[in-house]
Amino acid sequence: MSRRLILVLLCFCFSVSATEQEDQYEEVYNPKLSDIEETTTETNKQQAEVGSDVTEPNAEADSVEAESQPQVEPALPDQPKPIIPIVAGNTSPASASQTTEEPAQEEVWGPLSLLNTELSPNSSATLDWYSGHLPGGFEVATPVIAIHGSEPGPRVCITAAIHGDELNGVEIARRVVKGLSPENLKGTVISVPVVNIDGLWRQDRYMSDRRDLNRAFPGSPNSSTASRVAYSLFNSIILHCDSLVDLHSGSMFRENLTQLRADLTIPEVAEVAKQFGAISVLQSIAPSGSLRGAATAAGIPAVVMEVGGPYTVDEKQVETGVKAVQSYLSSVNMLPRSFFWSSPQPVFYASQWLRARDGGILLNQVDLGTRVNKGQLLGTISNPITDDEEQVLAPFNAVVLGRAQNQVVSAGFAIYNLGERRSIEDLEQEGEQIKKQVAAQTVEQLGLSETKGEETNSEQTATDADAVQPNQVDQPTPSTEETSGKSREQAPAVSNEAQPNSQAQDEAQAPNTEEPAQQELIDLIPEERMPQPEDEDG
Repeated sequence: MSRRLILVLLCFCFSVSATEQEDQYEEVYNPKLSDIEETTTETNKQQAEVGSDVTEPNAEADSVEAESQPQVEPALPDQPKPIIPIVAGNTSPASASQTTEEPAQEEVWGPLSLLNTELSPNSSATLDWYSGHLPGGFEVATPVIAIHGSEPGPRVCITAAIHGDELNGVEIARRVVKGLSPENLKGTVISVPVVNIDGLWRQDRYMSDRRDLNRAFPGSPNSSTASRVAYSLFNSIILHCDSLVDLHSGSMFRENLTQLRADLTIPEVAEVAKQFGAISVLQSIAPSGSLRGAATAAGIPAVVMEVGGPYTVDEKQVETGVKAVQSYLSSVNMLPRSFFWSSPQPVFYASQWLRARDGGILLNQVDLGTRVNKGQLLGTISNPITDDEEQVLAPFNAVVLGRAQNQVVSAGFAIYNLGERRSIEDLEQEGEQIKKQVAAQTVEQLGLSETKGEETNSEQTATDADAVQPNQVDQPTPSTEETSGKSREQAPAVSNEAQPNSQAQDEAQAPNTEEPAQQELIDLIPEERMPQPEDEDG
């Protein structure tokens, strides 16, 4: 019995100690269990009290309390915070919030529709343009190369050989296009390497109807051959572009340093001109009827690149021209820039052609691009009959931008084009006056001079009547028509001969009330400063 009692006591002791250890574990792992139970009990009591208040039928008390105390809206539970994904390598809060925003929509880059053909992005093709100007009813397609890039960008047009004897531009356009691929191009390049294909075959500057194609833009579908070709090119191709680079060479056995011709008084054109690297830029007002002028007037900024001379390919200048066009494409982010120019871009706001005083054989003593000082020898003209020799000297410090090739020249032949640095303020003032004079001469050439003359004569008659009156102090101010009349007096003799004799006599007998203003205009723009045929595109 004693052994059994001892075993019972031992078992009882073990059970008591195990119970105490369990209580300790509960206190450690659930330290606030009692507090939570108390809080739950209190919450249940409050909800019961609120429920009892709501169920009491005391409408008057409720209305009084509603009037005396503002109604409090029940608070909504807090919304769960959005789960922000964590990007590896970028765990900052700002970057994490940016990942939740919607991605920006990229510009849609669609197909190119040109000459009844649709090109998808990242493709190129040689299209057929039928200008319809070949004689005899023959139809031969003029090739148009279109390169439609893989990414969005501007559309740039490149044209060459508007004059059939200018080969340097053809080679520049060919090399530029050959170096392009749709995969690496942003935007579109449209190249017409031979515009005047008929003239190229005949090695002739002009069209088959003996007209200058670069004086027929924007053209007409029912006029001369040149005008019809200009209309077709302008409407079928040029109007599809955002900017234009028209490639030319010197004419009549003259050669030009690789340069741009641009009207820098137009901001959009000036912005394009500054993107061609270090080649010279010459301020030039677009001639009437030129492709450059018509494109700019249509909102397509255009520049002309003059390269070398006619009939031949100048390898060195062609390389410079190719680099300049590639610089432009890189500057407008169509190509990655892979090279830089070593010198800044020289800009010449004025130039002047020197002319031979006597005829003879010209022998040049300076190269294109040479900087010359006043009085420096440029070349000699020797008379093969009398053996007399004329020395051509530089009248001012300048850069040789163009020259006549060694050849037989006549008196008055343009032999050297000297670039002169002048201020942009002088350019703007002179440019406006030149435009007015050119417009007046154009009006006269169109046969409208008689009407202008009658208006001028009527104004002069009124001036005479006012002059007869006594005590008249104020003098009339010359009007626009009078300014046009001043320009007409400087027009070529051919235009003056076309005027009726009676009108010429009336103008000769009329008092010269506008002589001071006319003299001021002549001093501002001397004859050699007026646009010359050699200054015009091509």
